[in-house]
Amino acid sequence: MNRSLKLLVLASCLTTTAAFAQDPLREIYPYKPYSIEEVRGKITKMTEDPRPLMNVVEMERRGLMEVNAKAVPWGGYFWALIQGQIANTYQDKTYFRVWEMIGWEGNVKRWKKRRNEVLNNVMNLDEKELAELAPSEKYDLLMGDTSFDLTSRVWQFVEGWGSSKKWGFLSSIDIPAGYRLPKSTKLMALWEGICHGWALAATGYPRAENTVTITLPNGKRMPFYPDDIKALVSLLFANSTVQDNVVVEGLRCLDKNVKTDEYGRNVDALPKKEGEEVAPRCADVHPAVWHASVVNLTGVQGRAFVVEVDYHATVNNHPLSGYKYNWFNPKTGKKGNIHEATIDLVDFKDAYQSARNPQAVKLVGVEMEMIYTDWSNPKENETNSTEDDKFKSKKFMYDLELDAFGNILGGQWRAEKVIAPRTGRNRNQQEEEATSRILQPDFFWAMPKNFMMYFQPLALEKWDGRGQTPKSWSGPAKAAHGFIYNVTREFGFAEKCTVIPEEGRGSKEVPCEFKYPRPQPLINVVNQLLNMSKR
Repeated sequence: MNRSLKLLVLASCLTTTAAFAQDPLREIYPYKPYSIEEVRGKITKMTEDPRPLMNVVEMERRGLMEVNAKAVPWGGYFWALIQGQIANTYQDKTYFRVWEMIGWEGNVKRWKKRRNEVLNNVMNLDEKELAELAPSEKYDLLMGDTSFDLTSRVWQFVEGWGSSKKWGFLSSIDIPAGYRLPKSTKLMALWEGICHGWALAATGYPRAENTVTITLPNGKRMPFYPDDIKALVSLLFANSTVQDNVVVEGLRCLDKNVKTDEYGRNVDALPKKEGEEVAPRCADVHPAVWHASVVNLTGVQGRAFVVEVDYHATVNNHPLSGYKYNWFNPKTGKKGNIHEATIDLVDFKDAYQSARNPQAVKLVGVEMEMIYTDWSNPKENETNSTEDDKFKSKKFMYDLELDAFGNILGGQWRAEKVIAPRTGRNRNQQEEEATSRILQPDFFWAMPKNFMMYFQPLALEKWDGRGQTPKSWSGPAKAAHGFIYNVTREFGFAEKCTVIPEEGRGSKEVPCEFKYPRPQPLINVVNQLLNMSKR
């Protein structure tokens, strides 16, 4: 090769290298490997175990390749915000009436009309009508509260969020002269609800099994179906401060249409706001962290946990109930035991070579099927058991980078078992040639082992569960209904809000504070109903 051609080739390489160096997205996962310390730290955090199992040989030897959680998470509903969450009179819904599903404003109007025409006459309802009350309405009536405090607060949140989103709960903001808050949309996403309450509760709190019937002062009987009790549990967990103390891995992907690279791997877009950190959001759950966390949490500890099963902007939380996986050879694609499927990285033509942990010497492929409990529409069934639950599964494929002893060091998501390096084409061409999109979780999270400290009943007068609760319970109950979550500087939050100029373009980030209502049912009532449902 003559000197001029050598210089031309060198210049091309330098240009490509410089271009990548200037691309901040090439400086994060999946192009830049996590350090061993970061991988181990994330797994230790998720499992709350200072010495989690990290060895693939030992995982196979101990029979941890197919395991179900000791307590299968129970099926429930995400209690759509647009329908009033647990103030939804689900028994009169067909779930085919579009206006009942998508129009929060119409649902709020119907609730106000119902409050005047039905709830103001609640003691004159017959037993069939009592049975068809919303879960929160039954709870209020059980408390002897004909003002329906919890129900009203749930609907107030729906109306406040729908009409002005978070600005409805803004308590303080430093708006400079000439600026204003941006207008908020009145649209409400169909998926918004309390799936984070149901999914989390289902991983650790007991299942409601039988209908509990309460006799009211007028002698009429009112049933709490298992799904009514589950609704109360779900709201309790959704609005509890346990949500601030869950153990989480991954960040929420904010892109509706996630881009992929030439191998089908999810890749992120640059931040939309200047100054925001460039971080892996859509590609962020690392397969090494995922694999070891699943095996340790469910396989070793027997615990269920929550997975956001979709990797795009929509949030879709479900409790993982079990998993099963097998090994495959990344060179041939053939399944086998850990020894048959593991290959040496030396001289292996690896498409992901530049993103591998430099200390890895071996590689093994993994096909995992994640089984999770699905949500289902609430019903007035008298009983509930695992036979009533619905399950779905999702398959993930990835590889694990190993040291010489089989300890996990890193890994990459895969769309194919055998991947051929794609070179000689520009980035746009490579993206178009991606054979298929990789499936992976968006993020996953678990209750802390000490989660019960957040759900201790209050020391109250005893209630036998036969009729309405003691009058002395009214004060503590209304305190729970009126719980306000303070996102203020006093509580250590450094919240920022975007303001825009009244004229012209541009925006600014300014300090702000919020006070979000988080209405909760009284835990004593919830626990008593759960205990009674076991009889």
